[in-house]
Amino acid sequence: MEQVMQIAKGGVEYLHNQVRAAGYVVLLTDCHGVTVDFQGDAMNSRELRRAGLYLGSCWSEAEEGTCAVGTCIADQHALTVHQAEHFRTTNTGLTCSAAPILDTDGALLAVLDTSALSSPGDKRSQALVLQLVTLAAKMIENAHFLKKFEDHWIIRLSRRREFAEVVTDGLMALDHAGRVIAVNRNIAQQLSDGGAGLIGRNVDQVFDTRFELLLAAGSPQHGQTLPLRSLLSGRQYYALMRPPCGRTVSPFAARPPRPLPAPAAVRTALTLHDLAGQDAHMTRNVAILRRVIDKGIAIMLQGETGTGKEAFASAIHLASERREQPFVALNCAAIPESLIESELFGYADGAFTGARAKGMRGKLLQAHGGTLFLDEIGDMPLAMQTRLLRVLAEKEILPLGAEKAQPVDVQIVCATHRNLLDLVMAGQFREDLYYRLNGMKLHLAPLRERSDIAAILRQVLAGIAAEAGYANAGFTDEALAALLACQWPGNLRQVHNVLRSALALSDNGEVRLEDLPAELTAGAGRGAPPARLAQSGTAPAGGEDAERETLVAALRRQRWNVTKTARELDLCRATIYRKMQRLGIVAPNASE
Repeated sequence: MEQVMQIAKGGVEYLHNQVRAAGYVVLLTDCHGVTVDFQGDAMNSRELRRAGLYLGSCWSEAEEGTCAVGTCIADQHALTVHQAEHFRTTNTGLTCSAAPILDTDGALLAVLDTSALSSPGDKRSQALVLQLVTLAAKMIENAHFLKKFEDHWIIRLSRRREFAEVVTDGLMALDHAGRVIAVNRNIAQQLSDGGAGLIGRNVDQVFDTRFELLLAAGSPQHGQTLPLRSLLSGRQYYALMRPPCGRTVSPFAARPPRPLPAPAAVRTALTLHDLAGQDAHMTRNVAILRRVIDKGIAIMLQGETGTGKEAFASAIHLASERREQPFVALNCAAIPESLIESELFGYADGAFTGARAKGMRGKLLQAHGGTLFLDEIGDMPLAMQTRLLRVLAEKEILPLGAEKAQPVDVQIVCATHRNLLDLVMAGQFREDLYYRLNGMKLHLAPLRERSDIAAILRQVLAGIAAEAGYANAGFTDEALAALLACQWPGNLRQVHNVLRSALALSDNGEVRLEDLPAELTAGAGRGAPPARLAQSGTAPAGGEDAERETLVAALRRQRWNVTKTARELDLCRATIYRKMQRLGIVAPNASE
């Protein structure tokens, strides 16, 4: 209670300054109704004491019957008890308005009360006073929230951008991973039934944003408010981030090798949740990763070129406790063999002819405390594999030409599109290093095998459109069908290049079939007769005939409108497009 009293003192004084001229006093009571702080006119101290308005008085229902403080304790709602509404006849001259001060778990901390010895007979005259008491109680609640969670990230939410720095409509405390650990009463009532459903959720399940975007763009020292829309209520908010106590900058700004990302760069920093999308296989991968992150386990990502291995590694880093430390990437296939040793391990002053005067910190030391991403690890020369194995085993590094080893602590994430076991069998990769790096191996599915291709296409297009300044962007049905039919050998990298070009050729952001590259639209079915087989030279298997007939019939009923067909069959549009491709169904140019 001592801490609550200290925090509430400013609120009690603020409220008294608002109401003292009208003859009101202010009481702060504990959860039992005992007055622990009091502000009143010393000139009327004798009358106030006779009325029970003094430090140490008890206003519980057990002591006084119906009264503002006692009823507020019982009901935990703000209210006014006016004159004859009091139980005791000695209190019928008073008018009292009280509001509860609640902890984040709903427990009653204290009650704030204003009382007057005399007032107009009409209870409606107390409406403004009740509003002032309620406002002051919420201010004290918020101050208590900020103090209680001072070691956590706190989102300050406002309904209006211009008031974001002066009026707080909601508070939300997050842990280092972006999970909600507490909310204040306002936001609990606005977003959830009491807030219970919010606790433990990732912030990107509550708002249409990512945690790292909040950290980078929503911090007060950058003068930016971040617009957020609730995924639960649809309400629009504007957010500022308050860092943990003792930290005044975003963790992104604290990374020595990198300045604070520009807004466009921030938008491309995807979370594990973003990368999983709606695909079951990728969702399982993310669930596994969340279990092994911060457990000291090396992670190996295997997948075709362009499947987003570096984006996945970056998301792993951002989801870990090392998020405030550097993320350093090295492509082992992109650096000449003669330079990879100095790039990875660094060198001391004068280590060799042509070396920098002050030496160079290698990638391992640059990543100290953070994450080192080794892309195309299968292309690392054998000699470097031996040195890397020693560093990982001894957790220290001796740069080229240095006399003293330096400790190094890094989370290793490596990636390859090659089969490392085949390389081990061929003598091109060390078996002991393979097992050191293969603490947890995850396969990143190529785009053609994912079940959420349509959603990925829309997400990529939306990101490109935002960078290019398009307010709205989308696909015609024909364009989307062609994109879904593509095998995407270049995976996400190819998708980005294709959609960037298509958007540039589009009218007002709507990508049409003619905006796509010729190799994608070849055989897309222009001018094809209704519901014919695509000219691939093969017919669907006999077991698919019934499925094909059902789909064609539904398409005809809906005049070949894929959206309406999907709704009729209770399927998503992407599934309809995939079925059309698999069954060889080509839509006509004109509806039937």
